[in-house]
Amino acid sequence: MLYAVYGSETDKARAKKDSLVASCRKQRPDAEFFTVESDNFSESALEGLYSSQGLFQKKHIVVLDRLLSDKNARETIISAFPKMAASESMFILFDENPDAKTVTQIKKYAKDIFVFGEKKEKKEKDNTAFLITDAFMLKDRKGAWVNYQKALRAGNAPEAIHGALFWQVKTTMLAKKEGGWNKFAKSYTETELDEILEKLSVMYHDIRIEGGELEISLEKFLLGK
Repeated sequence: MLYAVYGSETDKARAKKDSLVASCRKQRPDAEFFTVESDNFSESALEGLYSSQGLFQKKHIVVLDRLLSDKNARETIISAFPKMAASESMFILFDENPDAKTVTQIKKYAKDIFVFGEKKEKKEKDNTAFLITDAFMLKDRKGAWVNYQKALRAGNAPEAIHGALFWQVKTTMLAKKEGGWNKFAKSYTETELDEILEKLSVMYHDIRIEGGELEISLEKFLLGK
């Protein structure tokens, strides 16, 4: 069995590792306990730990202490994940911040995973939908179409883009009627805005009832076809 404890909050991770070791030793009081670190790591010794099987073989509790950070041990440890997972001994992987590729392997083989202060990538805010609506409301059909293609390539759903367009036109209409400020209001009459809202509503309704591709219908709409 393979367990994993890792994260940038080292003190919390180490405390969890110690707690897990104590729990395993309580469950298996006759098991031999080993801590494998860079100083005492060897591929053959590791193989001996996960290969011992059978009714009369002693089981082990093994802590792999920050070996993923050791370039000489890292690949050997990762390649041994399947055998550790299948072993009757208990392997506890303790480390700081394994990379995404390694985490994928850990998730594939570990029975339980405990993460403390997991490092998360910061995603940039996707404002492509606003670029589409701005270009469309400024009557820049080419700009709207170009940004529409970018949005689709980035994985934005046509439904979300349709909703953003409808919301922007509706907001402009309300500003027009109530005398509020809107940078697009002066470029449209109320009749024009009503017609755009009608087209967007009918488009969505027809596709839901009769079928079709919203992506294609929305592209034609942006190009004025």
